[in-house]
Order: sequence, then C-alpha cells, then structure tokens
Amino acid sequence: MAGYRIVVADTAHAKLFTLEKPGEPMHHIGSLSNPYTGKHERDIGADAPGRVMFRTGNGARRTALQPKRSHKQHATEQFARLLAERIRQDAKSDPHDLFVLVVAPRFLSEIRAQLPASLQRRIARELKRDLVDMPRGELKLRVATALRPGFNRRASSLP
Repeated sequence: MAGYRIVVADTAHAKLFTLEKPGEPMHHIGSLSNPYTGKHERDIGADAPGRVMFRTGNGARRTALQPKRSHKQHATEQFARLLAERIRQDAKSDPHDLFVLVVAPRFLSEIRAQLPASLQRRIARELKRDLVDMPRGELKLRVATALRPGFNRRASSLP
C-alpha cells in the first residue's frame, strides 16, 4: 500500500515527513531552509539599478531602470526549485507514495510551476496554509483531516 510524503513549507523553511496511514505518527525525514529570506533586499543584491540617458528635443533625460523582479522574489523562486528537486528525488525513491503539500498560498504556485505534470498527478491533497511552525501533533491532526475520504483535493478551508 502506498504511503504519503508530507511537505510543509513556506518561503523560508520546508519540513518533510513520511506517513504510512492517516492517524499514525509522522516521521521527519528532512528539512530545507532558504538562506536569503531573513535578509534585506539591499543585502542580497549589491548593485544599484542601471541608468539610461534619453535624448529628447528639450535636452537629455536620465532614468533609472528597475528590475522586473526583486532579489527576494528570485531567491524565493530558487528555493521553490530546490524544494521541487527534493520532491522529485523522494518520488523516485518510492514510486508508490502520494504527496500532501501543506504550503503557504503564495508559495504554492511557485512550487507547482517547478513540478512536472507526472508529479502533480501524485499530489493527493494541497492545504493552502502556512503551518511550518505548528507542533507536529497538531499538524498530524490537520493532515489526517485532509486525507479523509470526500475531502476536497485542493482544500484551503481547514480550521
């Protein structure tokens, strides 16, 4: 029988657990952390925005170029890639396990973008909640509730 791999994440940390059956204890199998989330934007990127000079009929005008994405957004995307790679490795190690993603809502879309379609089909449930700092006992209850038959696959309405 297939078990479950539980991924609990936000933009700063991710915790990975295994679960044989709903209601049984979850076993911690690893953690990941994003080293750039606690830093200020200026500490991540040292460069100032570039400047461009336009010549107009009234003289020259300078303007600063702003990046399309901030350094923090880039760091978040890199962390999502790292987490998706870890999920791929776990999926290869046990091809029968299903995944439960308990991820902060804004970060969930970043992770989905990094996962291939074959892995997205193995996602049993998604809980759009930031529960990384929740004690393991309470987290186990939330996951067990989400894994009950008839629960919406892409649920976000857990208490």
